[in-house]
Amino acid sequence: MAITAEESKLISIFVQTLLYGAYTSIFAITCWVLIRRRPREQPINKTMLGIAITMFVFATMHIGVNYTRIIKAFVIFKDEPGGPGAFFNQLSEFTQLFGSTIYVAQTLVGDSVVLLRCYLVWGKRLSIVAFPILLLFGSTVTGGGILYSFAKVVPEAEIFVVELSQWIVAFFSMTLATNIICTVLVAYRIWIINRRTISFSEHSLRPIMLLVIESGAIYSATLTTLLILYKTQSWFQYVLLDAVSPIVGLVFSMVIVRIGLGITTANGHTEDFGQVSTLQASKFGSARTFDTRNVKSDRVELASFNAEPRTSDLRVRPVISTKQSNASSSNLEA
Repeated sequence: MAITAEESKLISIFVQTLLYGAYTSIFAITCWVLIRRRPREQPINKTMLGIAITMFVFATMHIGVNYTRIIKAFVIFKDEPGGPGAFFNQLSEFTQLFGSTIYVAQTLVGDSVVLLRCYLVWGKRLSIVAFPILLLFGSTVTGGGILYSFAKVVPEAEIFVVELSQWIVAFFSMTLATNIICTVLVAYRIWIINRRTISFSEHSLRPIMLLVIESGAIYSATLTTLLILYKTQSWFQYVLLDAVSPIVGLVFSMVIVRIGLGITTANGHTEDFGQVSTLQASKFGSARTFDTRNVKSDRVELASFNAEPRTSDLRVRPVISTKQSNASSSNLEA
């Protein structure tokens, strides 16, 4: 039995509420990281804080609009011809247009953050993100086309009609392409940077989970599923559509929190992949290898959203092999 528009919206508001609750908690931690978890001499990163607040405001407005639509459909217009389903198909209705505008705006902000993350991880190389920037511009144009089509479409036209589907598929495809390209680039870069400390085992998927979090693959997977559901004309697409709003904020906030707590750096280095890493001393003018388990560095330069360890904070000690240790002990005993 196929799911109806009414059932889909009820499920979507439940899922969105759960995700929004999780996002609220992560948002609070994000603000604490940006405001409190920083060196005293370092100013607050107003750009990152502004983006975090903007995305939370968008998510709050979006869920507020959805609750308004649920109340109007099942309480105010429940006895109207066609019932709640007919109300949800009024694409030119104000709450539909307003909610869609919020969704498009938040998606563009989320794509911009994903693109910025890719740009920083790749050392601010514009050539790497040139094509995703063009895709972001295309998403902006097609997003505007969606909103214009909603306002001009005939009353009670379903969201799957050709006049809308062309714009919607184009928008979803471009934003999906932007996220997949940036996700792959970020994941590859993180892998390259951390490949010497990444260790896999049969019973541990921790490195894979960390790559998923760092690269924002969850967001890309959600967009892929959403596009498939829309192309198959499934009303269940409403569930994914409404879930995207808090998911965008969650992905962004988790990256900020990990950077702010020193777990990862904006340029892609992640400590979780291995407890012990090595620094070739040739970089410091020697040929010895150092144990860096006690390295302490300011992982985050939140003022610029870029991070480099400070050499003044490095506390390195030479790795002494077991044979050398035993030999030294024998000499002392002698």
